[in-house]
Amino acid sequence: MRESPASSRMESGAAPISLEIDGRTFHLHPGVNSGALEVECSTGERLALHPWSFEAHLRALDLHARLDGPGLAFDADGFAADVLRNSGVPESLHAELAPLALWWASGGAQEPSPGTLPPGWVQAGAVRARLRPWTFSERSRALEESLTSQPDGSRELSLERYLRSMLSSSVVEHFPTAPLETLDGASTAALLDAVVALNAGDERDEDRTMRASGKQARVLAEVTLKLCRALGWTPSQVWATPAAEVDRLLAMLQLTEPGAPAPAPTSRPRRLSDFPDAVVIQVEDD
Repeated sequence: MRESPASSRMESGAAPISLEIDGRTFHLHPGVNSGALEVECSTGERLALHPWSFEAHLRALDLHARLDGPGLAFDADGFAADVLRNSGVPESLHAELAPLALWWASGGAQEPSPGTLPPGWVQAGAVRARLRPWTFSERSRALEESLTSQPDGSRELSLERYLRSMLSSSVVEHFPTAPLETLDGASTAALLDAVVALNAGDERDEDRTMRASGKQARVLAEVTLKLCRALGWTPSQVWATPAAEVDRLLAMLQLTEPGAPAPAPTSRPRRLSDFPDAVVIQVEDD
């Protein structure tokens, strides 16, 4: 979804503006009624888009996003329809207003936060939060608790439950201190974006090499695991170390690692030649 940069943000009580999204122009009247946004429709009437809530945002994601291979498939039309139904917009206008509904629910009307925040802090709409990555154990527990068994034996992921667990683990503190469940939908979307990005991590060239398999991937995995075991590092620490330092570390490990034990001698029947001092008595028949 692409919006016109000249009209991407609004303040409460601002004059009517025109907003272009994906080549379509919408005429908006912000701040008319308790944070609602009024839009002029092709029918000539004005309809209000009401604030989208935390609960509604997570519920809609659970309904309209599903696992599709390694990623998620998102039903944008279905999500937009939920946003519009939340404001009582007639079904006949859903197709016309769908781009605006997605823009509204994802925080398009939010003003960007000025200034620089301390490390680890993000401004997500109306909330400022300090974040941390969740641990492998927390993620595993969240995944297990978010899977439900189906009659056909398969297991289905509750994205809503999974995202709630992720927020609970990764949001260390936030201001205002009201429960996250009281956030508006736009702030919820911004906070989820920040938390998911933090926990997904930046993809590196090494990650792509690993996925490709092959000889290069095996060599990289062997070296990485060797240094991780020896130094207690993470893979990212190994990959960020200057190449010359990695060479030195590998050379030192090779010098200090115990050599392979000598192979055990192969057993064989003992022969007379094994006893050079033996006296041989030969007995012959007459």
